Amino acid sequence: MVDKKETFSWPPLESDPGILTSYMHKIGMSKDWELTEVIGLEPELLAMVPKSAVALILAYDYTGSKSLEKSAKPEVDYFMWQNADLDNACGLIACLHAVFNNRRKVGIEEKSPLSELWELAKGLSPEERANALNGFTKIQDAHKECSSEGQSEQAEESSQVRYHFICFTRNHKGELVELDGMLVDPRLLDKCTEEELVQKVADEIGRRLKAGIITDKMALMALCRKQ
Repeated sequence: MVDKKETFSWPPLESDPGILTSYMHKIGMSKDWELTEVIGLEPELLAMVPKSAVALILAYDYTGSKSLEKSAKPEVDYFMWQNADLDNACGLIACLHAVFNNRRKVGIEEKSPLSELWELAKGLSPEERANALNGFTKIQDAHKECSSEGQSEQAEESSQVRYHFICFTRNHKGELVELDGMLVDPRLLDKCTEEELVQKVADEIGRRLKAGIITDKMALMALCRKQ
């Protein structure tokens, strides 16, 4: 249920796949799916990522990042903005992009907060979806609980948060897309089969590292079926 309460201050989340998996399960993602760590970009390490991966989430230090080149606008099932009221909700937004754009495979529990949010989001603009998320107290409660977990010391001010989360996944046209709530639109990256997803995302991250667009202060996770 959407609750028109006063603006909630979204605390940052750890880039910890266990914490994010627990969060998504609490709000309605199928228990058959989880986020798992991608421990490196080398072929032998990428080979360890489950073949069921449908999306990858990158958390990176945006203070050292550079602007991206322009891209065509792809079609996706779900895209939302991260407005000022969703200050540190980028980890959640990346997870929503991953789950909602793969909901037929991943599955969402009926009558769960995720299910309610999906139904509300139909037909809304990216901006309206941001406003809708900011009114979901059930998700806010889960977010606050999960933000208190992990090993990093909690940032006291929003300005202290250095990491930003984005999602890479495939759309229904078989295209690799980037979903970043800080951008106006999704970004089209390349053609991509299911089997190529992990490698193509790794190639894109490697390209950005080499070009100095991002630094090596980052964490990468994959949304996969539980093994």
